[in-house]
Amino acid sequence: MKTISQMRNEPIKKDFIVDKLMKSRGVYCLVARPKVGKSLFALQLANSVANGQEFLGLKTITSPVLYISTEMNSTQILERIDKMGLQFTDKNFFLKEQEVNERKLNLMDLQLDLQEFAYDYGGKLVIIDMLCGIRLDNGYDINSYQDIGQYVIPKFRELSNKYGFTILLIHHLNKSNTSLGSTAIDGSVDGMITLKKDNNIVNKIFLNYESRDFEGLDLILKRNENLLFEISELETEDLNVNLIIFLNYAIKQRDFEFTVSEITSKLNLNITPSQFGKILNANIDNLQKEGLYIEQQRKAKARVYIAQYKEPLE
Repeated sequence: MKTISQMRNEPIKKDFIVDKLMKSRGVYCLVARPKVGKSLFALQLANSVANGQEFLGLKTITSPVLYISTEMNSTQILERIDKMGLQFTDKNFFLKEQEVNERKLNLMDLQLDLQEFAYDYGGKLVIIDMLCGIRLDNGYDINSYQDIGQYVIPKFRELSNKYGFTILLIHHLNKSNTSLGSTAIDGSVDGMITLKKDNNIVNKIFLNYESRDFEGLDLILKRNENLLFEISELETEDLNVNLIIFLNYAIKQRDFEFTVSEITSKLNLNITPSQFGKILNANIDNLQKEGLYIEQQRKAKARVYIAQYKEPLE
């Protein structure tokens, strides 16, 4: 038995790979549409862990990283590493690439590499780019809930527990912006990192994170000239396209009440409610210049906004 005092005096264990994002011995999935920057995001994450640096403001442990690539070869990966200015060494980054004549990498054939990475180098993070490029001995159907939920993800979890590392699987979003294939992927992993482009603003990316172990995250990111992801400052000069849609709605309504969840759904905005709430609060003064006056009230468990539109002065 332990007392409260004993519990408080115990040394804090760093049971994470990336604080508030990825725990030790976990299985996670990074999803996005093509050309959004999944591999760039994963390489930047790998660099942060390999060097013990913060990743998007989040603390990381220091550990070697194994990057398993089923699409890019070493030359393509080196081009990205050099463009991004990543600081990998022979001791903190290892690549396993798919052979030219292979259609898919067999997970069972990777056992020796995984064992060496874990036992000889003490590696704690394995990135698999892409999930669809990994073959299991019995085969599987990416659209089968049973195959994914009872066979594929448990197989990766088995390896995670056996070798003591965390696995990040990279996968595609479909045209409906949900995970390609069975929804069992979302429900079976420990956390889902979703990247979506803002089609109206170049290099603006929305990050949504859902997890069973950490609080959710909603971040607005941008890519700099070196292709590195950075947390974007909220708009203070030009109104975000979602705010313009909202402003046009307010002009028609004149006086109305709303919550961010209601208005995001009603206007079908390409943004999550929490993201819209942040942008809205950061642009109260800018909206007022356009004639839209907004006040906040707390009612029950919801934050309600009261909006009134007045024709702005020239």
